[in-house]
Amino acid sequence: MNHPYTNLLSNLDQLSEHLIQVYVYQDLMNKYFAVIILDEDPPGWLRLLSPVAKYIQKQKLNLPLIINKRFIEYSLDSYPLEFINISSSPSVNLLLKENLLEKLKFEPADVRLQMEREFKSKWLLTRQVLLEGKLNSRNLRDTMHLSISSLIPALKGFFFLANHPYPQNLQELFEQAGLISKIDINAMAIWLKQNSLELHDAERYLTILYQLMELMETFPVQS
Repeated sequence: MNHPYTNLLSNLDQLSEHLIQVYVYQDLMNKYFAVIILDEDPPGWLRLLSPVAKYIQKQKLNLPLIINKRFIEYSLDSYPLEFINISSSPSVNLLLKENLLEKLKFEPADVRLQMEREFKSKWLLTRQVLLEGKLNSRNLRDTMHLSISSLIPALKGFFFLANHPYPQNLQELFEQAGLISKIDINAMAIWLKQNSLELHDAERYLTILYQLMELMETFPVQS
């Protein structure tokens, strides 16, 4: 897997004894991200990570997610969608002492609850933007592109709950998530490709979000 974090490890020398796993993945928007997992946060961790910060800024990369083992163990109920998105994406381990991301176990009820929260928060935030009067085509495009992109982990939750293979591209994500949810969400894929959007697009987007949040309020899950 080709990725832009080629020199990340060389900037982690000061933390080498604390590193458990360094992982690079590519999301469905074809953006690359890194995850750095430590056994614990060492004293002076901010100073020790300064080479990473400088490297990221210089190369204009996305800042890695830097967490420790305990955070993972106690966050699977709080952030299951983020961990599902990370662990189900095309990836490569730059360093591997223990494959923590491969061992993750999630409770369906936790996934359902976070999906409900995500759909509701996007519905509320989009309404607020529209009520603020930011209705020109460029603002609508930027708002909806950002919102739809951030919904990808939530839509992946449908695949977890239905025990389906995770999608490998955006088209498959929207098509298959629509089939599982029985809600037509294919317009999201179209909107992501458009350079300008209009008010009727935003109104339709709000309708889809409302349908998704209503669905998740009573979505059946196995214990």
